[in-house]
Amino acid sequence: MSESFERSQRLVGSSKRDQRNAFQRDRDRILYTHAFRRLSGVTQVARVGESYTFHDRLSHSLKVAQIGRRITEYFLNETEGPDVPSGLEIHPDVVETSALGHDLGHPPFGHAAEKTLNKVITEDFGVHDGFEGNAQSFRTVARLSAHDEVEEGLNLTMASLNALIKYPWERGDDQSEKNEWGVNEYDKWGHYSTETDVFEKARTLSSQEKRPCPEACIMDWADDLAYAVHDMEDFYRAGIIPLEQLLERSVERDEFLEYIENHSDITWGRGREILDWLRKTGGETLLTPYRGTRKERKQLDYFSSTLINRYVGREKEGVALQNTADDAPYLDINENMKQEVELLKKMTYYYVISNPSLSSQQRGEKKIVEKLFNILYGCTLPDDSEALDKVEQDLMPEDVGMVPYRFKQEVRHQKEEGTKQTRVRTAADIICSMTEQQTILMYERLTGSAPGSIRDQIVT
Repeated sequence: MSESFERSQRLVGSSKRDQRNAFQRDRDRILYTHAFRRLSGVTQVARVGESYTFHDRLSHSLKVAQIGRRITEYFLNETEGPDVPSGLEIHPDVVETSALGHDLGHPPFGHAAEKTLNKVITEDFGVHDGFEGNAQSFRTVARLSAHDEVEEGLNLTMASLNALIKYPWERGDDQSEKNEWGVNEYDKWGHYSTETDVFEKARTLSSQEKRPCPEACIMDWADDLAYAVHDMEDFYRAGIIPLEQLLERSVERDEFLEYIENHSDITWGRGREILDWLRKTGGETLLTPYRGTRKERKQLDYFSSTLINRYVGREKEGVALQNTADDAPYLDINENMKQEVELLKKMTYYYVISNPSLSSQQRGEKKIVEKLFNILYGCTLPDDSEALDKVEQDLMPEDVGMVPYRFKQEVRHQKEEGTKQTRVRTAADIICSMTEQQTILMYERLTGSAPGSIRDQIVT
């Protein structure tokens, strides 16, 4: 693409000026979107609405933003001098903006729904773009959110758009091979073909194809840290992760280490070393089941803070920016730290995500998402379309009256001029505009499980 853009340049025109810089305006635009508020009703790991207070997607995003900003500030340390290689540009507001926006497109019910939507769109409807949370987040800021300057999207700066792209490519065709950055492009991708124009403009800031920019790398690492440390903390407090047993010699520890060796690149011995290190680094105060006393809360806070401080780069040669090796990420992370964070993430996976109780919940959630998608897709089809035969006609509305107001115009457009590609996007957009409670209410109403009230607007 011959056209080039500046980091602070927007897709359309320029904003009114006030005391904020362009990147601060980006951050504020995301904070005030409906898409960001919705995240308080979307699963992080545990279902939203549990009696225990777990992180939801909103609180998770806020912590990712805080961690990402601190990492960037660490590199830009004004006291000791910046530690940013020549040729690289990073800005704390850009990283914070990308962190606040990185989960905007996440569907209700977490990764289970993400996989369901991808399967239905790819296999049942034959649309190769499928569904991917990162691509949906990019679509949300580029197309779906509203701002008074433009017809669609938030009109963010090129730097913020580029920082949102963790996977700078469309969906690939190969289901087995990984690219030069260690990612299978069929499993993870950063935008749909419907947003190619915006993607290409943002990527003019990056000289190397498919290489995530430095700010995207920082945001991605911050995302890993928030998930690894704060979700582990959540489920230890809830009595689900037996941290007190893992930090001591026990049968539970041995079973977990066997799982680690079989499901990661971490050996049994290395896993034991990490657990021993965790015990010495504040974990020696966490050797009993959590009850929530003031002392325990202080000890757990110290433990979590100590880990975050280590992983944001405060230790020498821990985390650094590099611009010498073209075949390596811009963010250079110490291998020991990577393994420590990976082990913490595996705790949540082993004790929570693979728990049969969660799996049974997800089975019902997948059914809700799939059924609701079929209904909404049917709303976009012309009334005389032969494609109606391929969806469940007994659930098909006669018109678009049940569609949320903000999508009525788009659905009518799809009925008249839509393609399969744009219709599946619209159906997915509607689902990804809802909280989990709203999704359940709409499903119950449309399937006749619960009639609801005529005064209840599920989605506005």
